[in-house]
Amino acid sequence: MRGGRDFDWVTLMTALLLCMVGLAMIYSVFHPPVNGGTEGADHYYYFKRQLLWLVFGLFAMLVGFAVPFRVYESLAFVIYVVCLALLIVVLALPGQRGAARWIDLGPIRLQPSEFMKVGLLLVWARLLSGYRGSSRRTRALLAVLASFAVPFFLVIEQPDLGTAIVFFCVLLPVLYWRGVKGIHLLFVLTPLVTILLVVYGDYRGSLEPGGSGNAWPIGVFIVLIFIVAYLRRTHLLESLTLVAANLGVALVTPVVWGDLKAYQQKRIIYFLEPGRDQLGAGWQVIQSKIAIGSGGIGGKGYLAGTQKALEFLPAKHTDFIFSVLGEELGFIGALVVLLLFAVLVIRALSIANKCKGQFASTVCAGIAAYFALQVVVSVAMTTGMAPVVGIPMPFISYGGSSLVVSCFLIGFLLNCSTRWYEY
Repeated sequence: MRGGRDFDWVTLMTALLLCMVGLAMIYSVFHPPVNGGTEGADHYYYFKRQLLWLVFGLFAMLVGFAVPFRVYESLAFVIYVVCLALLIVVLALPGQRGAARWIDLGPIRLQPSEFMKVGLLLVWARLLSGYRGSSRRTRALLAVLASFAVPFFLVIEQPDLGTAIVFFCVLLPVLYWRGVKGIHLLFVLTPLVTILLVVYGDYRGSLEPGGSGNAWPIGVFIVLIFIVAYLRRTHLLESLTLVAANLGVALVTPVVWGDLKAYQQKRIIYFLEPGRDQLGAGWQVIQSKIAIGSGGIGGKGYLAGTQKALEFLPAKHTDFIFSVLGEELGFIGALVVLLLFAVLVIRALSIANKCKGQFASTVCAGIAAYFALQVVVSVAMTTGMAPVVGIPMPFISYGGSSLVVSCFLIGFLLNCSTRWYEY
């Protein structure tokens, strides 16, 4: 009875409202219809597909709510392994061209990397639920990093840089929520700095005569890592892990960078130097800024956007749907949507803080990080403050797998809001 009184109607209504906004924007993207192609033949095509996925998403929300979270805790490793197997299947499928990210199941396509987000949240919560600053902390942290590394590199291989970045960005808040601080966060943060310095050195070196890499930034940073490890030499295992992690990342990053598609490298390079290729890699960001800026305070009006109608805006129903929203609904409309996401994040953190069980609390904190980071990165991409890495805006962008996963996570939040008192 107590759980029924605690049902979080605010979270449910906010999520449903965002779904309605998403459907409205996807309809608007292809209105009026363009000539030729699927959209020209039926400009309701993507709208109808998203509506169908929303039905699946509501069912996933029901599953997330109705199944006790203790069941998800017991099945965390099983779910993780299944999601991992699907990632391997994607890479093994014959006939994949370009980005190998989907599994075709007749009329629908699944993107396993989206479902991997759920698997990672569950397995991280399971591994960290016993973490209380004990002597097991290093072992638990290494297990979490290992569970992160395998799907991270599998997704990079697809290649899907955006989803891989989401994996990493969600990991940090989850670790912090479980009390992983100080030197242990360096295990996660310093490899990220190493990656950026290696890429930056390679990029700057390519601009110099001869095209050789510029290694001094990463060299200085590695020396600093050795100094930190030496100062903490009394904690031998931790120090060795810190050094090994950064050296390993420094060696692997050039290989991963070389495996990225040329357009992905150009997007990152454009972020480092925005004016370098305004008619190439920078074109989509420039057009996105024009669309958002032209919306002004109140917008041009629903269905009245010109950037999307004249086909200046690429990926307008997926990565750049926020640009369409900003153009048609203006600053006020965009602010309202961002405030709705802020409500979701705040409610998720409130539920996480309220839950008695560590597993449920950790997953809810991870869900808050998932929504917050995906929205922040999506907005940053469309406004030129981050590289274009292909991250959808939850509930708003077209994409069935993303919508189903987001709805499931809302269902899990509702689950925990009614069973918060369970351990």
